[in-house]
Amino acid sequence: MKSILRKLTIDNAILLLVLCMLGWAGNTIAGRLSSNEISPMVIVFLRWSIVSSILIIFKYQKIITSLDLLKGKLIWLFFMGAFGYTGFNSLFYISAQYTSAINLGIIQGTMPAIVLIGSLIFFKEKTNLIQICGLFLTFIGVLILVSQGNLEILLLLALNYGDLIMFFSCFLYSGFTLGLRKKPNIDPFVLMFFFSITAFIASFPGILIENHLNLINWPNNKNEFLIIIYIAFVPSLIAQLFFIRGVELIGADKASLFINLVPVFSAFLGIIILNEKLQIFHLFSLIVILFGIYLFMVLGENYKKRKKI
Repeated sequence: MKSILRKLTIDNAILLLVLCMLGWAGNTIAGRLSSNEISPMVIVFLRWSIVSSILIIFKYQKIITSLDLLKGKLIWLFFMGAFGYTGFNSLFYISAQYTSAINLGIIQGTMPAIVLIGSLIFFKEKTNLIQICGLFLTFIGVLILVSQGNLEILLLLALNYGDLIMFFSCFLYSGFTLGLRKKPNIDPFVLMFFFSITAFIASFPGILIENHLNLINWPNNKNEFLIIIYIAFVPSLIAQLFFIRGVELIGADKASLFINLVPVFSAFLGIIILNEKLQIFHLFSLIVILFGIYLFMVLGENYKKRKKI
């Protein structure tokens, strides 16, 4: 009975990865719900203070024993935490004040393409025409989204600031993803603690700026505290745990394909929870982006493997 239950739960990669993507998509909804109630830097500050506190409680011994392994990685740790966690999250929650959860999710779907471009530039990875076509389609999809399918908006540069901020934030997190290639061989949750504590420290200047500009808003009711708790526990801890387990079961390449579910789930959650309207340009943009990702992550990689044979 236990083995059957295990196969259906913690050994079920598809279930774990689907739930992970649902949790990450929920972050777009949390961002929208908090957009006019809690200021972006307060969310980032509270998120990573909670996460780092939880991790140090459960991973204290491993954190202490891992300190020697990270002595030569302090600059790397700072940039990873400050840009990948604080920078990305800050821009994400700022953009949530100006655009829809549907748009946030769809733009997030471009990250695999940006990571591939970074791999080509910084790690000299080989590519092929199929993958280049996939990249091209992915960014065409983003242009369709930010212009709302209207060429005039694009030509006049009358674009939504929230969409542009979100797109820029994707470059920060893609840089973080590429930086993980340099990670030391330690427990992933210990590494996450160091990223989290760095992100927590790096959020202080943002808090001071918000306070100086009188833009700071702390959570002050039950619903707002629940949003913070959700952000700290589900996208940051539970979903991450599910993703790590999913990678262990089926490998990083296959697991990364599930990231394409984030824009799909974000769209559905935005419609159901926030009553957002799904427009034709949303659907067209999503289809173009997902097809572009399919070209470079599936067909392009399969073509590479056939050439090696």
